[in-house]
Amino acid sequence: MRHSTSLLVALTVLACFLSFCKKDAASNKKKTAAAKDGHSRMIAILDSIADYADPMECYNLNGKKAALLKQEWDQAAPQDKLGSQLLYADQILQAGKNEAAIMEFQDIIAQIGDKLTPANKPAYELLALSYLRLGEQQNCINTHTSESCILPIQGAGVYKMTSGTLSAIKILERILQTFPDDVQSRWLLNLAYMTLGTWPQGVPKQYLIPESVFKSKGNIRFTDIAIPLGLDVRGISGGVCLDDFDNDGNIDLFVTSYGLRDQCRFFKNNGDGSFTERTKEANLTGIVSGLNTIQADYDNDGDRDILILRGAWLVGGTHPNSLLRNNGNATFTDVTIEAGLLSFHPTQAAAWADFDGDGWLDLYIANETQKASEPQPCEFYHNNGNGTFSDIAPQLKMNFVGFFKAATWGDINNDQRPDLYISNFNGDNKLLINRGGTSPSDWKFEDISKKAGTVGSQHTFPSFFFDYDNDGLDDIFCSDFYIDPNDPGPRPYVMGLLGKQAAGDWMFLYHNNGKESFTNVNRQAGVNSISYAMGNNFGDLDNDGWPDIYLGTGKPDLASLIPNRMFHNVNGQRFEDISMNGFGQIQKGHGTAFGDIDNDGDQDIYVVVGGAYEGDIANNILLENPGNDNHWITIFCEGKTCNRDAIGAKIKVTTVQKNGSKRIIWSTVGTGGGFGASSLRQELGLGQATKIESIEVVWPKPGLPKSVFTNIPMDGFIKLVEGATALETVSLVKLKLKI
Repeated sequence: MRHSTSLLVALTVLACFLSFCKKDAASNKKKTAAAKDGHSRMIAILDSIADYADPMECYNLNGKKAALLKQEWDQAAPQDKLGSQLLYADQILQAGKNEAAIMEFQDIIAQIGDKLTPANKPAYELLALSYLRLGEQQNCINTHTSESCILPIQGAGVYKMTSGTLSAIKILERILQTFPDDVQSRWLLNLAYMTLGTWPQGVPKQYLIPESVFKSKGNIRFTDIAIPLGLDVRGISGGVCLDDFDNDGNIDLFVTSYGLRDQCRFFKNNGDGSFTERTKEANLTGIVSGLNTIQADYDNDGDRDILILRGAWLVGGTHPNSLLRNNGNATFTDVTIEAGLLSFHPTQAAAWADFDGDGWLDLYIANETQKASEPQPCEFYHNNGNGTFSDIAPQLKMNFVGFFKAATWGDINNDQRPDLYISNFNGDNKLLINRGGTSPSDWKFEDISKKAGTVGSQHTFPSFFFDYDNDGLDDIFCSDFYIDPNDPGPRPYVMGLLGKQAAGDWMFLYHNNGKESFTNVNRQAGVNSISYAMGNNFGDLDNDGWPDIYLGTGKPDLASLIPNRMFHNVNGQRFEDISMNGFGQIQKGHGTAFGDIDNDGDQDIYVVVGGAYEGDIANNILLENPGNDNHWITIFCEGKTCNRDAIGAKIKVTTVQKNGSKRIIWSTVGTGGGFGASSLRQELGLGQATKIESIEVVWPKPGLPKSVFTNIPMDGFIKLVEGATALETVSLVKLKLKI
């Protein structure tokens, strides 16, 4: 059921959630009476959703679902008791009650007999998984270290409490004795031995995963420093924004977690190498949940505002998003209702851009439809320039219905108008070219995805625009996320490691050929392995001027211990997998952001870690860049007639190399990937350049002349203002992190 914003405001918050949660009129009226403005109304809405959400429709409410299944088990007929017990045991495992799950699966196996058969193999697998999860809980989570759960597991990542892992090994080896081709059990067995510090020598030779799989490559190696900085936030899947939210020149941190009562959290960069949580002081208490988040200065007042996206993947996920207005004093106010953005659809995908060049950022939200009988159309909000938005998706025929998992803007034909790419988990992706118009009501977008060759695989997930080969044309990256309900674990990924990857395209690197056509060069570029990527972003690991790709990976299944992936860009020609260089976190990766948190000229990476289920919690990581000897430049852009942060502006940096030749490096102002939001300042590597000859900025407004700047210092911070003839230098202090 859809509701207009005006109707919701008129009929009070109670009407907002009548269609998707169990009703308790007295409680709702009490909460509504306490709500005096849009901010407190949103808190009341979110509180009520958490109170009355149906655990049978929200798979992150495993504890409540287990309680219902226990009642069904108690009331089941004798012939149905065992099946009901199995469902209950599986659910308490997902709720993180590992010891209780172990007892239930042991009891189930005692009832079905000790002989291992294809019919009862799942019970043994779940018992082994329960023991593995117990080991993870005791070591990776409760006694988390900087090396925990990062492949290859070594050093402080080796377990100190080993009973759970030792029990899992016994069961996994028994399974493999009967089912020697079970690659999932083989993979988990290798990881188990690794956590004990006895890999590879301890693994029976016939089950050993080749050592080459875990070898690092090259000199790039990052280290997790989240713990000493107090940024190792614990939770399930969620989003992240890295940016300067108080305009003091230092990058702050905003993170969300997917649980319906999980508090969003704000950490201020103190400018002395430390961070302090300021969630309460920032007026964010009660702003909960959210799978993705992205920042933008929607009201052109000079500070970054935040959008939180909610309800993704949930059958009953018709939850509101939140627009948090930055008040300019390190506090935020939820203005969703006042801004006209209040709606109820499941989503994690949205992107900001000024599609009509009026100087105000507009917002496209790509929603998820899981049931054809309950369509959840996409929304396209035009910024009215007065703090409010109007949904123009219906009249522009952009209210698509699909299971959309990413939305990203780029300019594929360099006409200063942003084009839109949306990734579909259950159908063709759409590449929508901005053809212009005279007013928002008659604007034209043309879907050229089929003729351009960018439709994807019918089940893609994260995507983004970037110029991976520095030819001045926006390319597209997206990856496949097909889930076989009969094979929910890591088996397809492991088969790829063993040289038996299934045929087909598992990633897509669409090279922009110009003239609105693309070619998928995934194989030539070395990016077609199975990843099950969810989070994603790109940045320059070593300041060589070529953008690299980070993927947060995993599947909902608890057994899917798949390492996060890092692909290093080699001269714009191919990508090298360097995941084992400190990036291979095997707890599930989601929101990912690049940003220079210590102002030392290289990009660090923050990753939100944790799964979909209530018990699949983990600690977020902050990967510190070790530095390099390449040059760099950090650019702040400021629009005057275009949007204030110049989102969508294209930057062309012309450098001079040691041999006198010239090299061009391109960048587009934005937050990067589709799941995780990097800093809006542009942090560019220059390689071994001897100087910067010029910087050109093509502003994101049709007809606006480009700006050209010269006399540019390297290894520093500059500000480029629309219409100015000279750059401004920015003085930022290099921070010594307190680690």
